[in-house]
Amino acid sequence: MCKKILSSFLVFTLVIAFFSSYQASASTANKVISVAKSQIGTPYVWGGTTPSGFDCSGFMRYAFNQAGISLPRTTAEQYRVGQSVSKSNLRPGDLVFFETYKPGASHSGIYIGNNQFVHASSSNGVSTSSINDPYYWGPRYLGAKRVLENQQAATPKPEPKPEPKSLPAGQYHDVSSNSSSYALIKTLGEAGVINGYSDYTYRPDNSITRAQVAQLLARALNLKPTNYSGKFNDINKNTSGYEEIQAVVDAGLFKGDVDGNFRPGDPFTRAHIAVVFDRAFDLPDAVSATNFSDINSSLGAYDSIQRLAASGITTGHSDNTYRPNNATTRLQLAIFLYRALYE
Repeated sequence: MCKKILSSFLVFTLVIAFFSSYQASASTANKVISVAKSQIGTPYVWGGTTPSGFDCSGFMRYAFNQAGISLPRTTAEQYRVGQSVSKSNLRPGDLVFFETYKPGASHSGIYIGNNQFVHASSSNGVSTSSINDPYYWGPRYLGAKRVLENQQAATPKPEPKPEPKSLPAGQYHDVSSNSSSYALIKTLGEAGVINGYSDYTYRPDNSITRAQVAQLLARALNLKPTNYSGKFNDINKNTSGYEEIQAVVDAGLFKGDVDGNFRPGDPFTRAHIAVVFDRAFDLPDAVSATNFSDINSSLGAYDSIQRLAASGITTGHSDNTYRPNNATTRLQLAIFLYRALYE
């Protein structure tokens, strides 16, 4: 009888300890989220770590510091702490990460529930967004980490992943040799024009960003900066691809927006690709128009799309559309580049 009583007491004690720990974690999460939401509207400032202006990792560090939890300074470092959490098991207070202008974690935010996260956006300052936003954040979702449990214990290290098998330049684990795009991707990779990710994947269906297109064109056309004319609010010498961005701006291939931003992490639409390729490859005028059903002469990129089609660089989609507002994928960019350079 004594053993049964002791056993029951131990179970009861463990249950109480578990719920006490969970409640403490939830309370800390509420404080972090409350601090984060109180900063909504704060402007984005490169390198900012205070309520006068934040960058994404500075905002994260500030919100957690107010709850007595220390986070590393950069997004890449923050992605290496805590426990990995699947998207289906997210809790308020978890750290969520996105892959924007370069491979790996380059943007972060705080999950607040209902598929929403709060973050310091370069375009909107501290604001909320959906992790499933189909136009931008959804395709760029990288993963999540939990740091609000067992704070007294050492942060567990993630399980090491097996090293991916290395491959020669131009070959990728996710581009089969049977694929119709295999030869052109291999050619561009061997020429050093395109490259993949550190795990030897190319990720052909991912959308490509303005900074990435700038880097590819600078390499393809062997462009170098001439006078560093790109004076933009949202890039500096520490920005990935800074030299290539300056090179394509100096060459007249890229411009910024009306607010003086380059927007390096924004997806590059098919309309933008037509305009930039028209400038980069000095495409000849079209003898006759290609009657894509979703464009007309009032579209700003109309003439560039017509020249792109007349040059054989694009054929549009099988339903006779060009889809100018769609984000350009990494595969589409590779096809366009190959045709422009080699055909």
